Amino acid sequence: MIDHCPDKLHTLCERLSGPSGPFLDDFARTLLANGYKPQVVARLLRDAAHCGKWAARCGIVIKDLNEGVVARFARHLCTCRCLGTEHRGYSRTPARVRIFLQYLRRASVLTAPAPELKRFPVLVEKYCDWMRQQRGLTEATLARHVPLIAALLDAIGEDPKRYDARGLRVFVLTRVKDRERHSGANVTTVVRSFLRYLVAHGQCAADLIGAVPTVPSWRLARLPLYLSVDAVERIIEACRSSTPSRLRDRAMLLLLARLGLRAGDVVRLRLGDIDWKKSRLRVVGKGRRETWLPLPQDAGDAILEYLKHGRPTAGDDHVFLTAQAPTGPLRSNSLSCRVAAAIGRAGVETPSHGAHLLRHSLATRMLREGVTLDVIGAVLRHRDVETTALYSKVDVDLLRQVAQPWPGAEVSLC
Repeated sequence: MIDHCPDKLHTLCERLSGPSGPFLDDFARTLLANGYKPQVVARLLRDAAHCGKWAARCGIVIKDLNEGVVARFARHLCTCRCLGTEHRGYSRTPARVRIFLQYLRRASVLTAPAPELKRFPVLVEKYCDWMRQQRGLTEATLARHVPLIAALLDAIGEDPKRYDARGLRVFVLTRVKDRERHSGANVTTVVRSFLRYLVAHGQCAADLIGAVPTVPSWRLARLPLYLSVDAVERIIEACRSSTPSRLRDRAMLLLLARLGLRAGDVVRLRLGDIDWKKSRLRVVGKGRRETWLPLPQDAGDAILEYLKHGRPTAGDDHVFLTAQAPTGPLRSNSLSCRVAAAIGRAGVETPSHGAHLLRHSLATRMLREGVTLDVIGAVLRHRDVETTALYSKVDVDLLRQVAQPWPGAEVSLC
């Protein structure tokens, strides 16, 4: 299998003769099966062989490799002349060697176990289980909650019966200091959520929830950020290409722009969620609420094109997969990065660069076309009509006509 990699024969033989040699053939086979390109596999094999030879000179056998040895190898690269030339181009070598380390660990070659992931206190884990079952929070949301709650326990202790108002207020005020208003409000939301869990289980006094200070935040105080119809179409057209990544990006952008889906809705979409006969797709949004939405013609065509000519072969049933190995589902932040890349290619000036910008743009477009707020709320799957009311402020010209001047003040033209 190693002979599929584009490299000179004598170099491959030299690699096979080193300490890493007995494992490189199966390592290459595993990489190719996971979707790595031959050129990338060649670089991974080179770095695995390099690390093996350096370890041998240091008296370290392959079975004793671990993360600490890789860290030492990374420091060695700064002055490396193992290949007989001045060191250069080694910035990604440690990451490639860690992939080799993972392979050796799965193959039960290494004696040292994998480093344990950071474990959070039992109280935090119980809170997460409760929020999953009772509130339907996703893992992505809990991942944002857990570090803050762990920091709270470090600051005021792990015994809820000893919590007091002063300790909570000091922690919250310290965390929200020098933060944006929206970010500070998130801190208080998470802390109150954790206290409600404790109160529900009788572990702390109920009045402690009121001790959490409030970060000023006025509902509907901001205008939604959006793009014109022409700008949205230009961004979508910037992904028109036959490459796998562009086919994928175009399909995802059309779902964002035509249905107003959130980034998480798109990346969680699975093959079984698309009903091709009825031209609809199932979306499981916040709170695990399931909704069937009509699949627009152009979005459906783009998904089909991606499935036929762009989607890599994989056992994963997510619709949209990574274009580079290892093959797997995308993350929400990855989708936002793809939107930002399309905006850059289109040369469109935008107030922000995230996936949510297209959701706001759809709502704004529907409102200006005369669609009522309750219909817009149904399409965007808002639970509260006041959330949809934010979009009623986008037509500034109409607002100028209905706005009343402040009593006793001069009428402004703006």
